Amino acid sequence: MNNIWELTKFVLQTFALMITDLQYILILGVVFVLVYRQYVKVQQYEERVFKLNRINPFMETVTALVYGIFGGFVATILFLAFGISISDAGVSYLWLAAIGLMLINPRFLCFAYAGGLVSLIALITGYPELNIATLMALVAILHLVESLLIFIDGYHHPAPMYYKHSDGRVVGGFTLQKFWPMPTIALVGMTVLTSSMDWSSIAMPDWWPIFQTGVEVPPDHTLIHVLFPLVVALGYSDFVRSELPKTKARRSAILLFGYSLILLGLSLLANSYPAFLILPVIFAPLGHELLIVWSRKREERREPVFHSEEGVMVLTVYPNSPAEAMGLEIGDVIKSINGVEIPDLPTLVDQISPWLIDPVFVVENQFHTPTERVIEYKGKVPPLGIIPTPHLKQGFYMQIKEGFLQRKFKQWRAKGK
Repeated sequence: MNNIWELTKFVLQTFALMITDLQYILILGVVFVLVYRQYVKVQQYEERVFKLNRINPFMETVTALVYGIFGGFVATILFLAFGISISDAGVSYLWLAAIGLMLINPRFLCFAYAGGLVSLIALITGYPELNIATLMALVAILHLVESLLIFIDGYHHPAPMYYKHSDGRVVGGFTLQKFWPMPTIALVGMTVLTSSMDWSSIAMPDWWPIFQTGVEVPPDHTLIHVLFPLVVALGYSDFVRSELPKTKARRSAILLFGYSLILLGLSLLANSYPAFLILPVIFAPLGHELLIVWSRKREERREPVFHSEEGVMVLTVYPNSPAEAMGLEIGDVIKSINGVEIPDLPTLVDQISPWLIDPVFVVENQFHTPTERVIEYKGKVPPLGIIPTPHLKQGFYMQIKEGFLQRKFKQWRAKGK
């Protein structure tokens, strides 16, 4: 117990160093700015497409940093528990591979794909020199932490979007985009002269570290592990049109959590029995790709829910609007106003024009129990302040952007024909 307390003090001291040392502040600042720019893009999209100005990119990034600090503590605990040393994991090669894969398709900017590629090359060619089991465990832990962040934060502020379904209909849905700057602490294995070891250290159990470092220990030297502050960024991107964003995000988080545990288990197996190294190397990219393909196929097979043949369904509401004051939310279908049935959007516009005072709305929501409720609003409409789901003749919709190399490949094939 005393050792755990001593280790906890070391960890807290290292975190304190991170927030007081200029070098780490600059690194965290760079990651903060990168995440901030992503939230600016989300804001710009919503404002450009729907005139929706509801998020403050700076505050979103600050909130994401708070979640990231929580994730960083979890990652630190796991890094220390398993004794994962980033000096063995080939992190620089991991980043280079991730950037290269991003050019093929932005969604390949993921350590699962990059780690699998780097490890496979190392297995076949012997270069780069790295501890493959440690690298795979590192990838597993980062995805495990990501799954926790998705579960608690992945569904907040989903961006409304119009999609074209496979049957030709334009339906409503959401993109889920979250980014978390994550300060954490990892281990670095290094050797020092035994005679110079006059600093305080903590005696660890004989079985630790689980993932042994590959650092060679010269004569008269001792291998030690140093706590190393590290800043990374995690991200989550998905879309949903067949269920509520919260339901989709939490399902994705649970699946990713299971994937992470399996990958970590395979890494532990490969660490003990090197003959099984190929298992985590293959599972890391293929398992992750299977999750994505299954999720997309599931969305394609399921009936979209964000549309309505009778009434006007709310996709989202504008901040500080009468709709927000009424408590209108995702999935609410406006069925009548002041006793007048509302079969479609033009009828809704006609009914509230030029204005209504203290209207009474009847709405239904299949995601609620009871499904129907009556809303008595004290005030004037319009404006009402809703973004409705697409109407039957909606022509505007969004398409998923392709990667640079993916676009060039399609252009090349088109010219060949």
